[in-house]
Amino acid sequence: MDWTDLHFRQLCRLISKQTWLYTEMVVDQTLLHNPDTDRFLWFPPEQHPIVCQLGGSNPKTLAAAAKVVAKYGYDEINLNCGCPSERVAGAGCFGAAMMLQPQLVAQCCQAMQEAVPHIPITVKCRLGVDETDSYEALCTFIKTVSEQSSVRHFIMHCRKCMLSGLNPAQNRTIPPLKREWVLALKRDFPHLQFSLNGVVQNCQEAASIIGHRQEGVEGGGGLHGVMIGRQAFYQTWDCLADADRTVFGATSNPAISRRQVLEKYGKYADAMIGKWLVRDNGQKNPNVRTVFKPLLNMFHGERGSKRWKQAVDGKFKSATSVSELLKDTLECFPNDVLDAPPKQRPVVAWQVDLNLPEPAPKRQCCGDVDSKRAVAMTEQLPSTNEVQLHGQHDGQTGGDAITDTDGDDQDKVLLAAGDCSVAASVAA
Repeated sequence: MDWTDLHFRQLCRLISKQTWLYTEMVVDQTLLHNPDTDRFLWFPPEQHPIVCQLGGSNPKTLAAAAKVVAKYGYDEINLNCGCPSERVAGAGCFGAAMMLQPQLVAQCCQAMQEAVPHIPITVKCRLGVDETDSYEALCTFIKTVSEQSSVRHFIMHCRKCMLSGLNPAQNRTIPPLKREWVLALKRDFPHLQFSLNGVVQNCQEAASIIGHRQEGVEGGGGLHGVMIGRQAFYQTWDCLADADRTVFGATSNPAISRRQVLEKYGKYADAMIGKWLVRDNGQKNPNVRTVFKPLLNMFHGERGSKRWKQAVDGKFKSATSVSELLKDTLECFPNDVLDAPPKQRPVVAWQVDLNLPEPAPKRQCCGDVDSKRAVAMTEQLPSTNEVQLHGQHDGQTGGDAITDTDGDDQDKVLLAAGDCSVAASVAA
């Protein structure tokens, strides 16, 4: 949490106009029991296109939450079925644990679609969960959800999830990366859209993935988009600055330099300080430190970066605005760094293992699903009667930032020509 939030999304939007942005994961119950929904859902209009990611496992409460989300004008709603936190899986039986219940996922998505028929519903998920990790089981999940709901777009984190034995950080690195499975899904479900998430470094790599085509596959077998998570936060400028040109085919990028971006962000941030709360003692929410946080990696790897962060840290207590803080510390960088345009790197062919899994049978069986576990999970759920980084490379636009309770699904940038999401489509 608190990584790719409202303020980080604003920074991303100043750098790229066409990347789709994803919110942090918001739990449905949070929206239904908290009167101050602005704090979770409000965004300035320039952040469009933007997707709200919800977490939950009950069709009725998710539908009610979707209605709340719709009031804010989001372009899309995404259901999180990929969070690897055992705490989330146990407490609310949502996140990656939902993949063991494809019919429940379909019910949740359809309930949301019926509640907000004008907003597309999508799903973000893993390749599998624990021992339920065969390609056939994944196809069963995709087939069930797509046939029993309106979902036509799946954002695939290209690793399985281990709910037992691995913590969220380990779940991002230890399960093997299987990007080729997403290509296989597009081969076997050519009528659906799939976006890839998992260790994508920058918009040039995103463009190469989106441009990849499969011989003999209906429509070319190309992916809908690419979602970029942590990398968009750690190296924001290098990751996104050339996205509009490289991924979306724009003649130029909206941000000409980091100096320009920082000046615009400073005006936004100063207006946001104290927006949610100002106490009698002068304490403000958000404060200067909170709205400044997204900027800390804007100069990753540049000379002067370490000295700048030290200077910023020394002035936080006395600073009353972000613009003031920037003015007092940017002298740590030479002008050629502050005024350098986005680097235009070449887009090279995507190097991917083309040894795809065999096509799953036309009629999927559920033999790989752990039936005992699925039944146990169902029993944990309330009865539905009781509690009820896109677009396509050919020009259709669709692109985090996403965040969840443990940071695995932080705001994404979907680059698909959007955790931010780059899609041409560049979430978080």
